[in-house]
Amino acid sequence: MKVKTEMEGDVAVVHVSGKLMGGPESENLRNEIKRLIDEGTKKFVVNLHGVPWINSTGLGALMSVYTSVQRSEGSLKLCHVSDRIQSLFMITKLLTIFDTHTSEKEAIEAFK
Repeated sequence: MKVKTEMEGDVAVVHVSGKLMGGPESENLRNEIKRLIDEGTKKFVVNLHGVPWINSTGLGALMSVYTSVQRSEGSLKLCHVSDRIQSLFMITKLLTIFDTHTSEKEAIEAFK
């Protein structure tokens, strides 16, 4: 799994690619979010366009990221969530927690 961040104004857009399966690989995502929080970032968009699948440990990693952002009084949005992952969010009731958007642009504009 790869994680790459770019700033769009005051919004950190974190691009994730590869399977989000937890374990050491998901630490990349957690560490990147922690680094951005430590730098004072409050607005996050996690772009899941390159993520074909998330397992239960990967869901835990996303929840951990969400919790870290909430504790820092920030806000997190997800974009480009595949139908497969969206249905997983529905089954686990995480759809009520995650703010999902169809595009990166839409997610960024939702902060305005």
